[in-house]
Parts: sequence; structure tokens; C-alpha cells
Amino acid sequence: MNLDNYSLDTHALVWYFLKQETLSSKAEEIVRKVFTGKAQGIISTMVVLEAFYISYKNKKFVFPKFLKALKDSNIKILPFDKKVLTKSFELPKEIDIHDRIIVATAITTNSQLVTKDKVLRSAFPVETIW
Repeated sequence: MNLDNYSLDTHALVWYFLKQETLSSKAEEIVRKVFTGKAQGIISTMVVLEAFYISYKNKKFVFPKFLKALKDSNIKILPFDKKVLTKSFELPKEIDIHDRIIVATAITTNSQLVTKDKVLRSAFPVETIW
């Protein structure tokens, strides 16, 4: 069975995990599919690092629980490798360095990016969802 592939931006994952109303209904539906095994989630190591940083600022976001949820889900964590690095250099200069890695990961995996970020949604060369 082929599952749909979705790259998940940090906010989509963290807001889903925290059950935040700021998460769009479409994004929530996709992330739920990933956590229930009905879709394949892809995240870059940058998403994990950003989530770790968020856990310092938001005490409700417990990073070890988040990591366990990732481990128990249908999410692949992809490394920042040469392929992602090369693709990140090709992106528009409006995209900051952290987002370049997230976008390049989505491009190299040929997956739709689930993101709230308006810059990414307007500059991203393939479909984004929010």
C-alpha cells in the first residue's frame, strides 16, 4: 500500500502535539493521518531541533514525550545530508536558513509541505498545505 508523503513543518507538529487551535483543520487532518499510520510523515533534523528549542520556551511542550510520539508514529526523520544541502542553496533568498533545510527536505523527498509559513507557501516550488 502506497501512503501519501507529507513533510511537516515544526509548527504543524508542535501545535498538533499541544492540541492548539492555531493549527488549521486541513493540517490537523494530515498530521492525524501520519500519527495513525494512514500517511507517511517526513521531517528534517531541523524540525527536531526547532521543537527542542520550543520546549525551552513552552513548558507545556515536553520534548521527551514529543520524541516518543515521533518514534511511535509513521514519521521518518531525515538527516541534513549533501542532497538537502545542495537543494537548499537553490532556494529563494527570502527563505531563512532553518526553513531552507525544511523546504529542501520536502523537495528531495518529493512530498507536500504542511506549513503555516506564508513565505514558504508563496516561494515553495511544489504544493504546500495549510
